[in-house]
Amino acid sequence: MKYFKPEEFNGWYDLLAPALKSNLDDLRAKWGQPIVISPVEGAVGRHDGKGGTSQHNVDRWGEVRAVDVMPHGIETANDARRFRQLAEDCGFTGIGFYPDWNPRPGFHVDIRINENERYVAQWGGIRRNGEQVYVGIETAIGKLPAMA
Repeated sequence: MKYFKPEEFNGWYDLLAPALKSNLDDLRAKWGQPIVISPVEGAVGRHDGKGGTSQHNVDRWGEVRAVDVMPHGIETANDARRFRQLAEDCGFTGIGFYPDWNPRPGFHVDIRINENERYVAQWGGIRRNGEQVYVGIETAIGKLPAMA
């Protein structure tokens, strides 16, 4: 990888799917700013058992197919939309946006296999009454200011 070091992946680097590594490097090149891998436990790989459907779940997929990232430069809704589009252009087929992550908004990006090749799963996760709830990605993006 050109833009990331193995130690950034919290011990999961050797289990990252090759396409995940490639897409992530491509995304970083196109974004033009640093992309921080979330240090939160489970943000890269997880052991959720064979029945767990998360793309982070090594037990089910035999590899890590998702990573949570916090790109620098996400300050407005337009920034988030641009990153989302770049992620899709780079081949990610699952994209979630989380405006409430600290220290900055973040994205889940994955390489899930979709039956319809042109379909990209997209969602948002926002804090409501102290709990995370899932909403449409545009609703989550709407939590950011329109312009800086």
